[in-house]
Amino acid sequence: MNELGWRGRFRRAWGIACLSAGLAFAASAEAAGARGLIVKLRDVGAMSPRAEQRLQEVLAKAGVRESARGRAVGRHARYLDFGHDLDPADVQRIAADLLRRPEVEWVVPNDREQRLNIPQDPLYAATPESSGQWWLFPAGGTNTNEIDDRRRGVPGLQQAWATNTGIPSTVVAVLDTGITAHPDLDANMLPGRDFVSVVEYANDGDGWDADASDPGDWVSEADRQASPALFGSCAVDDSSWHGTIIAGQIGAVANNAAGVAGATWGARVLPVRVAGKCGADLADILVGMRWAAGLPVYDAEDRPVPLNPTPARVLNISFGGSAACNPAYQETIDELAAIGVVVVAAAGNQSAAPTRPANCLGVLGVAALNRDGFKSSYSNFGPAVAIATVGGDPRLVGNWGLLLGDDGLLTVANGGLQSPGAPGYGRTAGTSFAAPVVAGVAALMLGVNPSLSVAQLIDGVRRSARPHVLALSSGLPACSADHPGRCACTRSTCGAGILDAPQALAYARDPAAYVPPALLPELIDTPELKQALALGDDVSVAVAPVQDAGGGAVGGGWLFGLGLALVALRRRNR
Repeated sequence: MNELGWRGRFRRAWGIACLSAGLAFAASAEAAGARGLIVKLRDVGAMSPRAEQRLQEVLAKAGVRESARGRAVGRHARYLDFGHDLDPADVQRIAADLLRRPEVEWVVPNDREQRLNIPQDPLYAATPESSGQWWLFPAGGTNTNEIDDRRRGVPGLQQAWATNTGIPSTVVAVLDTGITAHPDLDANMLPGRDFVSVVEYANDGDGWDADASDPGDWVSEADRQASPALFGSCAVDDSSWHGTIIAGQIGAVANNAAGVAGATWGARVLPVRVAGKCGADLADILVGMRWAAGLPVYDAEDRPVPLNPTPARVLNISFGGSAACNPAYQETIDELAAIGVVVVAAAGNQSAAPTRPANCLGVLGVAALNRDGFKSSYSNFGPAVAIATVGGDPRLVGNWGLLLGDDGLLTVANGGLQSPGAPGYGRTAGTSFAAPVVAGVAALMLGVNPSLSVAQLIDGVRRSARPHVLALSSGLPACSADHPGRCACTRSTCGAGILDAPQALAYARDPAAYVPPALLPELIDTPELKQALALGDDVSVAVAPVQDAGGGAVGGGWLFGLGLALVALRRRNR
């Protein structure tokens, strides 16, 4: 037998190890065995007249009992066809026998590749008229791409769907304004509950009940004048349909030949109504958190409320207040963590410190990025943030918006200005809408491994994150009190890094064995950024913080622009 050099021995050993690992994974996924093997011989080209004879000699020397015939698949390799599918154990045995022969450089199974899980929903894909659901597209792009083709801040959910699209036993609770009916969402919704205590704010004629429907959270000038004590400090605005939008991001029905897709296709969404006009009371949020997790709660007469029959493992909260985390929040979060329920919360939109509960311990607080991976103009930031992901970056916000902004995250919506109207689709932005992206990834992680603890979910999201982008050569300032708008994130301002859905699922499969890939930060140096920097700071001072009220939706002119986009989409889908 000819002796191989160390490179040859290493290559053979590496091939056996990789093949074994691949087959073990295939078996765990209940995949079929390969049709055959693809083999590269060292001493003869695949298209040589002697190639087939040489291959048969090697098979005999290797002691392979099965009869097979080869054919060339390129200049160097031959496909070894056994005439029938081999089970994984036979593939592994034959490959190992062949790799022991010095004449064989490598062997790979002839796997049958599957179509990638790309949803066929008509509004998902980008078209000349629409950028589609770009926030779900694969991560990528370079400085040489046009801005619409750069997605260095997205989590890569389309790539993650090749591993898992979610399972029905995973429940994600959306603690928000409730839900409106939508044909692109209803099939994935569970019956929820209403915990808005103040009847005037509830806007549905009563307090707590078993109906999580959203009647609208509009506030009119007539409301303010008629009841200054109740509505005098509330902003006049149309209904937000905040809960419907977030539920759609998490669980819009995929592959139903209509509309859009959600981050998870199989998990179910539990609407828990805690907010009405003027926002949400902290007491209602705390009760809603407990009920969503399956814990007992009691009404004003200390009577038990029926237990939630479908407890959630993930809670999305996109409401918050500017104060520090208080004992009531923290104790509830700790109690939920002890039974395996993770809380995902929006960091807030004041270009300042994160709001609560995102600033509580043991919470996945989420900052918003733009599509190029640096902080969106409005997003809060600071050490309490756990992770960052795309949340939309309005073109009408900040000095740099027209150069660096995007058209928002496309998902389901409702067309009513006050009461519920026609179901439709629209684009939105805010940390409110970055948080459900993380909640969706957490649900996919539980689809891969339902036994994950809260500590593992948080650790997995953080350890698997991609590094924050760098913009040293362009001069983009780091996020700070002096630079609170669009800015370069660090681990101390925007969390562990950029949410990476495929890597989070890799962690979920085997947390103890997971090793994050060694990645260098993406270097951002684009013409648009240089033009923006020439205009001065994006935002010169932090926006004044808000109290416990509406969550992380960006308002003002941006919402007016979103309304126009929503109307256009609605007309298109009639």
